[in-house]
Amino acid sequence: MKKQLTYFAVAFLLLSSGCKEDNMQESVYSVDAIKSTKEKNSLVHASQDFVTLLGAKEPVQMHGGLPKEFVCMVNNAYMGKAQFPVEFEGKQYYGCCQMCVKAIQNERRVRVALDPYTGKEVDKSFAFIALKPGSVNGEVFYFESEATFESYKVQN
Repeated sequence: MKKQLTYFAVAFLLLSSGCKEDNMQESVYSVDAIKSTKEKNSLVHASQDFVTLLGAKEPVQMHGGLPKEFVCMVNNAYMGKAQFPVEFEGKQYYGCCQMCVKAIQNERRVRVALDPYTGKEVDKSFAFIALKPGSVNGEVFYFESEATFESYKVQN
């Protein structure tokens, strides 16, 4: 069962990279091909982490929050692998495709979110990021800090 979940997660990660049309060739690996090289084995490991994260009953906290570089900040989703870095006004954001890069550069609304605990606006480049409770496709919350994340967990 665990092996099947891993295969499913790998396929999901590769095929659901949102709007990653510019890099679609990267997304057509078979499971055997993924397992064939060291670089692709790291993707299998990332997908196992992703399955673990998705099975959580509450927002997941990794030390320091989810790694920002693994989150598409336009789709607000943990992608399980490194995304395109986008520097804007001296801040670092991440997107899964060239459309996301353009959105980050041109649309303020994709660079900010509301902290679900305080209701305050948070710049995604500085946010503490955690999976939404019960998330099945990697949806994330952005918190002002780890402290507001902890308060949210206690309250919910």
